[in-house]
Amino acid sequence: MLRLKRLCKAIFKILIKTVNMLNFHRINTVNNQFFSNLFNLYTLAFPPMERRTWEGLEHELNYEKRLSVNALIQEGEFVGLFNYWTFERFYYIEHLAISPKYRSQGIGSEAMGIFMAQIKLPIILEVEMPNNITPSRRILFFEKLGFSILSHNYAQPPYDGDGFLLPELIMSNDIHFANTHFEKIKETLYTEVYHYEYSKDKKIVVDE
Repeated sequence: MLRLKRLCKAIFKILIKTVNMLNFHRINTVNNQFFSNLFNLYTLAFPPMERRTWEGLEHELNYEKRLSVNALIQEGEFVGLFNYWTFERFYYIEHLAISPKYRSQGIGSEAMGIFMAQIKLPIILEVEMPNNITPSRRILFFEKLGFSILSHNYAQPPYDGDGFLLPELIMSNDIHFANTHFEKIKETLYTEVYHYEYSKDKKIVVDE
């Protein structure tokens, strides 16, 4: 009888953990039930220079299969977003954000852990320059997950094609790969993600 109770208790714990598990819910259309939640957080978490318009994101959803736009769902509730690209040699995490209500609960780390456990290629991502506490915390967050900052100069192109290049940093969980293939990574991001003309000699211009 005691063994049966212990077994039932163990099964109950597994069931609770499964129910509370963080899930990636892929969004393929703006008509998805979670798209409005995702887009509202998207515009809240990222300034216009660092995100697409509704029309721009809708276009990518319709025509770009390498982009995976995901709502993070826990206990049936929308708790964040996780958008990434799948390229031949690496993954690129374009946007990761947690809803204000659910921040400081380890959800971002859990999402990264789930993602990293399922892939085999290196991961590339952009982070803002550590000019204040927010980007500094973001860099520390990724460093705790095993990411490192590349020493190469990099600037994020504008999403609308009519803005300034924004100086940023590139981080990767495979620093050797990223350093060795930096120019190819940069070219891929410029041409495939931002639809921006790539040039090794293009200068970084900042709007002051």
